[in-house]
Amino acid sequence: MIRLLLLCAAFLLIVLKVNAQSFELMPGTERLFVDAQWLNTFEEEGKWSLFSRSRATVDEDENTNLFTGAYLNYTTPTGFGGTVVGRISTLGAGADAGIHFFKAKASFMLYALASVEISSVFAYSWFSIFRYTPKLNSSWRLYSSFELFSNFNTDGHVASVQRIRAGLERKGYQFGLALNLSGFDQDYRTTDANPGIFIRKQF
Repeated sequence: MIRLLLLCAAFLLIVLKVNAQSFELMPGTERLFVDAQWLNTFEEEGKWSLFSRSRATVDEDENTNLFTGAYLNYTTPTGFGGTVVGRISTLGAGADAGIHFFKAKASFMLYALASVEISSVFAYSWFSIFRYTPKLNSSWRLYSSFELFSNFNTDGHVASVQRIRAGLERKGYQFGLALNLSGFDQDYRTTDANPGIFIRKQF
């Protein structure tokens, strides 16, 4: 429990230091999930941007998994562009390069990235986030989000993660039902499900 509290405190410090644009806490049946994200553009046209996220999980046995990634993007007016990724996690560190598509409107956002790992070992991945948040009335919005990450190498599928959120939004707070799914191995045989609830603050 002490380790869990320290982990949450560390993420709150990260949020305060980088002025995160969103912070999510998801208590699940198997583990606690914490996620802080922010997006910064470097000029008025918004062609250059930096998307960063830090997330962590901890289970009842205090096993933790940490990840921090920074996505430097150049986006053309068509929504397509190039991306360089730097990442640090419990499993190690690395970098990727790829092509992305980004589009954001008042009620939806889509970011999709196909990338290749920059290393001597060939590996590639797909990462995407889709959010749909239509207005219900002057005070409430529907909040839905689907996130997908899949990683492959020369032998085939390595790992995949899906994060699904469905709920409501009011005054910058989103809350509702959550489900995190993970699958591993070439045949997706080793799976993990973590259903729960989520509360998310958008700044």
